[in-house]
Amino acid sequence: MVCIKRRFEDQPSCAGRGSEALACRLEAEIASQALPLKVQRFPCLGLCEIGPNIKVVGGDLYHRVDEAALPAILSEALGTR
Repeated sequence: MVCIKRRFEDQPSCAGRGSEALACRLEAEIASQALPLKVQRFPCLGLCEIGPNIKVVGGDLYHRVDEAALPAILSEALGTR
């Protein structure tokens, strides 16, 4: 689950910090490797101040995610971490 909440200009938000691009990157990686995963764009995970936030269903909640963190997130989602 990728938070894609966009708040007002003067307030922090996951989308304002690039979460939509991260969701697209995850989707592309999943498709290119034919992984049995799906990205869910979620309206809010409630932690805007420390986003972008990504939650692995049944697993960890990642904060301040950047592209370098995506391999570890995919690994956890696949249960190979």
